[in-house]
Amino acid sequence: MLVYYRPVPKFTHLTTGLQIHSHVIKSGLETDRFVGNSLLALYFKLGSNFFDTRRVFDGLFVKDVVSWTSMISGYMRVGKPRNSIGLFSEMLDFGVEPNGFTLSAVIKACSELGDLKVGRCFHGVVFRRGFDSNHVIASALIDMYGKNYESKDARQLFDELLEPDAICWTSVISALTRNDLFKKALGFFYLMQRKYGLSPDGFTFGTVLTACGNLRRLKQGKEVHAKVITTEICGNVVVESSLVDMYGKCGLVDESRRVFDRMTQKNLVSWCALLGGYCQKGDFETVIDLFREMNEVDLYSFGTILRACAGLAAVRQGKEVHCQYLRKGGWRDVIVESALVDLYAKSGCIDFAYRIFVQMAVRNLITWNSMICGFAQNGRGGEALRMFNEMVMEGIKPDYISFIGILFACSHTGLLDQGREHFTSMTEQYGIKAGIEHYNCMVDLLGRDGQIEDAENLILNTEFKDDSSLWAALLGACSTSTNSVVAERIAKKMMALEPEYHLSYVLLANCV
Repeated sequence: MLVYYRPVPKFTHLTTGLQIHSHVIKSGLETDRFVGNSLLALYFKLGSNFFDTRRVFDGLFVKDVVSWTSMISGYMRVGKPRNSIGLFSEMLDFGVEPNGFTLSAVIKACSELGDLKVGRCFHGVVFRRGFDSNHVIASALIDMYGKNYESKDARQLFDELLEPDAICWTSVISALTRNDLFKKALGFFYLMQRKYGLSPDGFTFGTVLTACGNLRRLKQGKEVHAKVITTEICGNVVVESSLVDMYGKCGLVDESRRVFDRMTQKNLVSWCALLGGYCQKGDFETVIDLFREMNEVDLYSFGTILRACAGLAAVRQGKEVHCQYLRKGGWRDVIVESALVDLYAKSGCIDFAYRIFVQMAVRNLITWNSMICGFAQNGRGGEALRMFNEMVMEGIKPDYISFIGILFACSHTGLLDQGREHFTSMTEQYGIKAGIEHYNCMVDLLGRDGQIEDAENLILNTEFKDDSSLWAALLGACSTSTNSVVAERIAKKMMALEPEYHLSYVLLANCV
């Protein structure tokens, strides 16, 4: 009879599978360990209701490590990593010793949960039980550390392996890429091939293309694309989606679209990569058109389309997307909610943006910046300053954009002393080098206060002293100045930089 039941997992029709299960029970074979595990594998393969699969597991007379591992992995497949860990503890209570596949599954569960503390405990279990040289487990541990932004631990674990296989190399390349160490990831990619003679697979190529895209290294991206073609991995949805993303990030949106159009199989990742490329280019109309073609959307695509609506200040379309997000059960996602705050702030609906902001469970730097800049651009500088101070009090470090917003607020509210203070702290306290936008705000602030010569000296002492936008900002302030000598000097400077700028001639005529 066992010969009959060996091919059980090959059946793919649920009705046939249930008939076999019934026959097993009638034949009294349900107590056989091998048959029991085959039945469990059958239910997993048929993709039946997970409750039924669990009932089969609970009904097994003998549960060995294969049975437990199948069920632990099954919980991972249905998105229940916490149940996987709970079942592992239950397995140990029954005195069943885990194997490499069991430990790999629970480590992946820790990775999905983002529970690094428990993950480190399992790392200790791996070491104590002598599985530290197991490549399957090592790969899972490297992935776990990488996903939890512990790239040093991932790298150390990889370096301790005597002869890492291609899967371990792919895991460490992925960990480096996930932690924005793109140059190191590319270095490892070339090293695994040239020094160790290992062949990358689809996941390796996909990760490396992501690194090339983030570094805007088009030449290397094309080299990897050529390698993909020569190794005949074309048709792999992971690789092709990464190609769409890489070309989009490198500014070749047309090439990105060509790769996308040739794809025989498209998923949400490939759609989102294409949307992201057009959004980066500023072609927001195309983003909206593509979004309408999508049969399925996820949180990332909602965030991208909302960014496009914000770029167009298309508040009506943005509200439609907002409603669609809520209808699909969207709630408490920081990416989408940040995009909504940005949309409403840029569209002049600052109070609506603030209402979403205060209801957010998690706020990131992007969210805070959207509110600071939104208040500043809507003429509510005092509230922008309050938001900035609240952000700092919550321990969030301001960045380049934060200071553009706060200096703009000071400029349009006439807060000279606070503007000077923030401009100084940007460099001295936060180590942020002032850019052209910050200098524009300071020139405008000084000019509005009538301190034309101070503004002129500020420009002359910057690396942007020949940038016409700074002189144009100062020239506008000169129109109300009583110091005709300084006004004439600034008008002539602007004429030298931008001969066709008409305001220079108007101001110069008034000075004569």
